[in-house]
Amino acid sequence: MLLVYTHKITPRVTYTFKHICTRVLGIKVSFTSKVEDFVAHEGSKLSYTHKQLGNELHISAVELLFEQGVMDVDFQLQDWDGVPCFFASKIAEATMPYDIFAATFYMLSRYEEYLPHVKDALGRFPASESIAYKNQFLDRPVVDIWIQRFREVLEKFFPDAVLKQSQFTTQVIIDVPQAYAYRKVGFLRTVGGYGRDFINFRLKRNFIRTQVLLGLRKDPFDIFSWLVNVQKQSSSRFKLFFELGDYTADSKNIKYSKRSFQSLIKMVGDYSTVGLLVSKNASQSVEVLKEERKRIEHITNRPLKQTRITDCKIVLPTSYRDLLDQEIAEDYTMGYPDIPGFRASTSMPFLFYDLDYEIQTPLVVNPFCMHVNAIIDETKHTIDRVRLERIKGAVKEVNGLFLIAFSNSDFTNVYSKKVFRTLLTTDE
Repeated sequence: MLLVYTHKITPRVTYTFKHICTRVLGIKVSFTSKVEDFVAHEGSKLSYTHKQLGNELHISAVELLFEQGVMDVDFQLQDWDGVPCFFASKIAEATMPYDIFAATFYMLSRYEEYLPHVKDALGRFPASESIAYKNQFLDRPVVDIWIQRFREVLEKFFPDAVLKQSQFTTQVIIDVPQAYAYRKVGFLRTVGGYGRDFINFRLKRNFIRTQVLLGLRKDPFDIFSWLVNVQKQSSSRFKLFFELGDYTADSKNIKYSKRSFQSLIKMVGDYSTVGLLVSKNASQSVEVLKEERKRIEHITNRPLKQTRITDCKIVLPTSYRDLLDQEIAEDYTMGYPDIPGFRASTSMPFLFYDLDYEIQTPLVVNPFCMHVNAIIDETKHTIDRVRLERIKGAVKEVNGLFLIAFSNSDFTNVYSKKVFRTLLTTDE
């Protein structure tokens, strides 16, 4: 166990130390604000305060973890042996030249998303507003790198300490906003589709629609049997998120009450993990979210544990509070749909910290680092393999989780299938 002395034990301090020390490095940690207890402790110990007490391992603390509320944070990004970092130590020859605990908290809590910023057209926090994008480290999981360097310090100071070693893992998640392009959508939607495509001279689409409806061709969005066969050969379980919202201009899945649709979800759930793709309406109303949760639980006959939010529209802290209200255990929305990279500067799962209430919550945030569409240019018929390998390589270096997102409709192009198969056949 690691005893941490700090002059003020706050929820921010306990949250950050438990994430770094316990969740990532596997060391139990306890806290004290009494100098005499700290001095008397004979085991591993660390001081996190403004001045070093003796010869102990000391991290010079800035004020962020002792504050409450959200305010402008004044910091300068600097280079730490090739890695960006901020909150530099004021102590010369410090064991660690930066307060990585405060910096980690800033990134994991998504502190900057609570500050004034310009939203994109869908009302989201865009990558271009983040310090990671502005300072060109969006494609590096710098929090994980900082923790690796802290690991080296712990191993030096406490050679008998047994630290947890994580393993590089690839995880595929697949959104299903619309299970079928043409099948089972209903008579009126089928007639309307024929009409719209005819008026807009999309005759090829009408030809494909007719073939699908006559049973001469497989529906282009129907990848599920193929996916199950691939799943049987994969060591990791895919995660599929089905949307079950009512039909609107933004939600066009087939009706959740159709037996064939329910059978599809159950069939997929026998081989892969099934979660809820929260519809646009549900992301704006906890009552609608509650109804969608009941729908998927009725179909799967098990409590809903995992979600993704349509269009990656997270509005902090409201979006995550709504999920907590419905007792959701894990969310997979943290990321940017249009730009590869690490929104929270980590590849590792972490607990959501509510900055308004200053509490650690039980919601596990699983950040994805890439949506496949962000590396595919269908007009040029190319895959940005350099960016794919750079992001994947960055995760490998920290033994992290390479979480990549697809939609079932993406597999209508050959490029998504190539990326998908590459991820499953290369070494993990």
